[in-house]
Amino acid sequence: MSSVNAIFHRSKEVSIYPLGGDRYLLKAVLQDEIHDVHLDVEIIHPSLEIVAARSEIRNGPFTAVCDMTHANMEKLVGMKVGRGFTLEARKAVGGMEGCHRISELVVEIAQAAYQLHFVLFFQSVPDEARQAEDVPIERWRAVNKTIPGMRNTCFAYSDVREELIKEKVVPLKLRGQDMPVTELP
Repeated sequence: MSSVNAIFHRSKEVSIYPLGGDRYLLKAVLQDEIHDVHLDVEIIHPSLEIVAARSEIRNGPFTAVCDMTHANMEKLVGMKVGRGFTLEARKAVGGMEGCHRISELVVEIAQAAYQLHFVLFFQSVPDEARQAEDVPIERWRAVNKTIPGMRNTCFAYSDVREELIKEKVVPLKLRGQDMPVTELP
């Protein structure tokens, strides 16, 4: 077996931080050889309404000019993450008046915002239940019942997949993670 070095590598990272009450900070970073792009978006849970949004292009093809697109982030304030959000948000921050990399990160932010429903749902499960063996069909039913708007949003969470979940899915194995820490403004 031989190996080869990549000629391009891009990483994206998204983290969610509690700010207290129903407010959360979502931080996203996109980095490659040229780009170093950062987004901060504050949302309210469970509505997933954006109440603040900032971007910073720390490095890019034309850093000082590219960073001038940060004003577009204000267009996100008041939007709610849900069906149709990605298209509208990309129009607001991308295109000829925006930045494609920021647009990419807005999609990552939206996915993380929706993931917050799962994070909070699973945090609400008592420790003894979380430590018990996972029963996939019970988890599927609980998620479909409890998480707003999840039902029928994808192949696995479709109502017509219940039997398939029962037959084919094995217990979930959680991956350990080191959670990042951030300084708040």
